[in-house]
Amino acid sequence: MSDIETGDRIDRIVALILTARSLIHENTTCKGGGRVSLLHLITLRFIGDERRTMKEIAGHLAITAPSATSLINGLIRDGVVRREEKTGDRRVVRIVMTPKGKASMKKGVERISRNIRHGLETLTRKEQTELTRILGKTVNHLREK
Repeated sequence: MSDIETGDRIDRIVALILTARSLIHENTTCKGGGRVSLLHLITLRFIGDERRTMKEIAGHLAITAPSATSLINGLIRDGVVRREEKTGDRRVVRIVMTPKGKASMKKGVERISRNIRHGLETLTRKEQTELTRILGKTVNHLREK
């Protein structure tokens, strides 16, 4: 197989992954129905039960500190996270998920899981097993870099 064919095949895989991500995003983004955006879900999932700094959040999301601040300010307005200052040092601020944030994350993850499950129902059991193997191998390889 030529390098051009391999490149075309990989380009097609990348396009499909990005399209799948876009469709997942489209089906979770706020549209007046109380849905939380995919970026908000990713952020809430990263914060989890931890007390995260803005620097940690920005690094995880690969965004600038001002962008992280804007994102977190919106989540604070929504009541899903809160700032927690370290006693005696106002420079050290941690972001903590609220009970409302935990409920919102749970609902959002359930919505995404339903959407993905719906898409995977078109695959046979054998195809699902193969997809799991391939995605696992890809994720492991990317984690090693």
